[in-house]
Amino acid sequence: MTVTVTDPVTAHVAELERVLRGPGRVRRSMIREVRDGLHDAVAAYRDGGLDHERAARRAVRDFGPIREIAPQFQAELAARQGRWTAVLIMVVFPGMVLGWDLVWRSSAGAHVEPTPLLTLVLARVQDASAMLVAAAAVALLAASFHRTAPPRLVTSLVGMVACAGAVVCGSTGVVMNLFKAPSAAEMAAANQYTVPAAVVSGLVFTVVIWSAVRTLRVARAI
Repeated sequence: MTVTVTDPVTAHVAELERVLRGPGRVRRSMIREVRDGLHDAVAAYRDGGLDHERAARRAVRDFGPIREIAPQFQAELAARQGRWTAVLIMVVFPGMVLGWDLVWRSSAGAHVEPTPLLTLVLARVQDASAMLVAAAAVALLAASFHRTAPPRLVTSLVGMVACAGAVVCGSTGVVMNLFKAPSAAEMAAANQYTVPAAVVSGLVFTVVIWSAVRTLRVARAI
């Protein structure tokens, strides 16, 4: 019977990789640096006269237990994930406001019914919410670079702001279109950009919610 002996360095790196959560590229880069560092330590111990097995075990021991070192890596991954999502929402929400403003302006010449007061109020709420979300994202992005700011708290707030923004802006958009369905249908028929803009908006909000959920999960992993 053949007995497979697992290299201590390989096992340690695999365990660290298993417990970490966060942006794939950053996570892979961290794991690669850890692996290279451990291999360098093994080589140094072997130069000192230890065999490979003992050198590998010494390198792993010096590096530290997973339960002690993983939170440090996870905090950095959470910060990176929070920054990515913050940049996403600080660009997406003002961009959506500007994009729909252009669509409405391009429909100005079309004959549509007067806009109901409720629709105007909801439109203002949507615009204000989008700008508020963008401003919060800027503040949280800046906070993520501050050493005293807890990564878990900042990243969690980014995720919650993204979720809230997507829910508020998305739901007000749906309500506005349902409330003025005849006018919305008429505008869609008169303006070729209306339907593509609505499809893009739906896709964008889906990406924002996905990123927000992922951000909250990464923050929870710390």
